[in-house]
Amino acid sequence: MKYVLKALKYIAIVILVILALIIATVFVQTLVSPNKIPSIFGYKPFIVLTGSMESELYEGDLAIVKDVDVKTLQKNDIIAFRENEKYVVTHRIVDVIEKDGAKAFITKGDNNNIQDEGSVSLDNIEGLYVYKISGFGNVLLVMQSPITLCITLIIIVAAGSIWIMHGKNKLSKEEREELERLRQEKSQNN
Repeated sequence: MKYVLKALKYIAIVILVILALIIATVFVQTLVSPNKIPSIFGYKPFIVLTGSMESELYEGDLAIVKDVDVKTLQKNDIIAFRENEKYVVTHRIVDVIEKDGAKAFITKGDNNNIQDEGSVSLDNIEGLYVYKISGFGNVLLVMQSPITLCITLIIIVAAGSIWIMHGKNKLSKEEREELERLRQEKSQNN
């Protein structure tokens, strides 16, 4: 049991360090390129805000999109693209066209009755949808509130500190036996 708890402690520390590195990477990328979506090893997370892609993606899911060579995209691929400066949309390619001598895509949400207005140029594509984490987008939306984020960080730091302090104050069976042996030796010498 002791080794399991020790292993869990080290796993938790590794996970926290990895999360800290990811957060730092995203923070630096945001500072360096504020108009660009941060990427972690070529992957970008997007929170699904509507039901336009149901039954593939639901409102509140976290869609993971991978950077790809946009020239390789084809009909039926699900892509994330900039609709404008503020919004990124994740919809399916329903047609590939030529527009002004360049490749472009016609897109549509799976749950929508009509295709999207206009076409998507290669320059507006953020990547290819590869995976989702169901419901995790809702968690991230809640975490965007500064108060919620601060409270969560305080709870994590407090819990981690208590866990570490509790572990340091606990003596192993061998350490207790050695301490008891030393006490007995000391009392015999006096």
